[in-house]
Amino acid sequence: MQPDNDILIVEDEAPIAQLLADVLQDEGYNVRVARDGASALLEIMEHSPGLVLLDIAMPVMLGSDLLVYLRRHGFADLPIIIMTAGLSPTVYLRQGATEVLPKPFNVDDVVHKVAQYVPLR
Repeated sequence: MQPDNDILIVEDEAPIAQLLADVLQDEGYNVRVARDGASALLEIMEHSPGLVLLDIAMPVMLGSDLLVYLRRHGFADLPIIIMTAGLSPTVYLRQGATEVLPKPFNVDDVVHKVAQYVPLR
């Protein structure tokens, strides 16, 4: 069983993924990173995290496809925060996103949102 404070960042842009990982680790979270939706799916199936930060535009498997798959296959309660510069947040909320953070985002906003769903003890 993974710790409740285990966060999976799904982001194909290395600088963004690293920034988020560094900030969240500094806050006390256990962080894993996947570079595409397919890799993220494998990570989630192996060790379900406490929360997923999910980019939409990625290679191999889009974040929106991963979101829909997870919601239909036993991960209805997993908090998933979408990070995107794309469509209206309403689209992703209808697909099952817990929250939507528009890009570019402020890292303090990310930390605040993560803490709402995965409080540190």
